[in-house]
Amino acid sequence: MTELLTEGVPPLTTPLDPARYDRFRTGFHAVTGFGQRLLAARLVAVDALPAPGGTVGVEQLRDRFGVLPQYDRLCHALLDILDRAGYLRRAGDRFEVTDRIPEVTGLAADGVAAAEADRLREAYPEVAGYLPLLTTCQARLVEVLDGRVPANEVLFPGGSADLVSAVYRDNVQLDFFNQLCAERVQSHVRQFLQRYPRGYAEVLEVGAGTGGTTGPVLAALGEWADRLRYLYTDVGPVFLRLARRQFGAGRPYLDFARYNVEGSPDDQGFEPHSVDVVLASNVLHATERMASTLVNCHRLLKPGGILVVNEMTRRLDYNTLTFGLAEGWWRYADDEARIPYSPLLDGPGWRAALEQAGFTGVELHGVPVVDPVEQVQSLVVATATGRH
Repeated sequence: MTELLTEGVPPLTTPLDPARYDRFRTGFHAVTGFGQRLLAARLVAVDALPAPGGTVGVEQLRDRFGVLPQYDRLCHALLDILDRAGYLRRAGDRFEVTDRIPEVTGLAADGVAAAEADRLREAYPEVAGYLPLLTTCQARLVEVLDGRVPANEVLFPGGSADLVSAVYRDNVQLDFFNQLCAERVQSHVRQFLQRYPRGYAEVLEVGAGTGGTTGPVLAALGEWADRLRYLYTDVGPVFLRLARRQFGAGRPYLDFARYNVEGSPDDQGFEPHSVDVVLASNVLHATERMASTLVNCHRLLKPGGILVVNEMTRRLDYNTLTFGLAEGWWRYADDEARIPYSPLLDGPGWRAALEQAGFTGVELHGVPVVDPVEQVQSLVVATATGRH
């Protein structure tokens, strides 16, 4: 991936086991295919699709099942998945059912889906954590679409983050990017504290969620604990309570606060231009207006401070089939420049948005063994100027 480093910043050196990563990619491809089959099977099971040769449209599905308006984009994205997977064939503004549909008959049954998930778990242990969330979301898909079951009850049953957390646990790709985040934050904090021997570095993490990135970053900053303030923020009080239990003990420099990155920092009690690093991991895509979101991040930072963004930069069917059930996934405004059928920005999109918001020195970091056009995740880093 193209890499533009700010002056004086060394290249990142986080290691990656190529063989393990290759096994992960192979397994993830298999899980994606399973998800596509599950989706097709679920729609067959509820008589949403006609026999092969018949056609179906988004409006027809929406009206038949009483799909809530906020899931209109999800409906379009689901049909696009089935089109690319070969179960449907686009025909104008409708989709023709192909003769591949009979292949998935019966897969939606709980026992059959569970058996296939077990087979994949055994064959591809590197992606085992992806399967429980996928099967759970697809089993409740129609109930979420028509509003009988809130998406959060599916993603976080009983308020538990276990299903989502399993995706992030022992995940070679996500671990790699979390370590990249940690290395880049550590590098900036080190340089700042060396330049200001009596200073204190302030790091603010927005949308910290379940803390998947927080742990590696805190570990990387441990040697400067007596010269550090780390502010763990999220809009959800549940996440803050969980994080306080998980990270709070023995870290007097760690504070917790509610913060909505879509709102002005000033209006939420945050001092403008006071932070050295703003960290955002897999959260900024879930905002309505990226321009105003990035301006708010810029306003938090001192001139010369950095924004460290860990984000998906390519649409993945797995994410549509799972996290796509959450209304927040589709919050972006109609005129926003996002990757089609997703809330995401690609690398050039991030560069343009950051520069428009007053940032400079944009860096893009990816997996070194992957071709740039196939990168699905990126570490994006940019430096705040005196603007905004």
